[in-house]
Amino acid sequence: MIYKATRLIARAMDAEEIKYSVHEQENYSEVSAMFGVKNGPDAVVRFLSSDDDNDVRIVLFGLVRDVTEEKQAEMLKAINECNNKFRYIKFILDSDNDVNLEYDLPLRTDDCCVGEVACETFLRIMKIVEDCYPVFMKVIWS
Repeated sequence: MIYKATRLIARAMDAEEIKYSVHEQENYSEVSAMFGVKNGPDAVVRFLSSDDDNDVRIVLFGLVRDVTEEKQAEMLKAINECNNKFRYIKFILDSDNDVNLEYDLPLRTDDCCVGEVACETFLRIMKIVEDCYPVFMKVIWS
């Protein structure tokens, strides 16, 4: 089922001319938008809806993959540095030792603006990732 927020986000991305795709799963629907990270990977931001509320989960999985055990403590310091610098967006080191990005839209985000808020969040994520990716790579390559 394609949930309401997914449709509203897709409509706003059309208006902003942001390229995206829509996917439907058994328990959620998603809008996925990709951008290239300078000197890094293509990053896919996913806007996940699991009901007809507007509390959309926004994730970017695997910005950095397979952080070695020797680098984990230093990577967590780099993640904390970025989390302290940027409000709202949260970086984490997951159980697979990947650096992911997370953000949740508030449940009470109104239908009239959920799409615009998602588009603005996408653009902010692009900027934040451009700033933080070199910090993470410095850890990997040091």
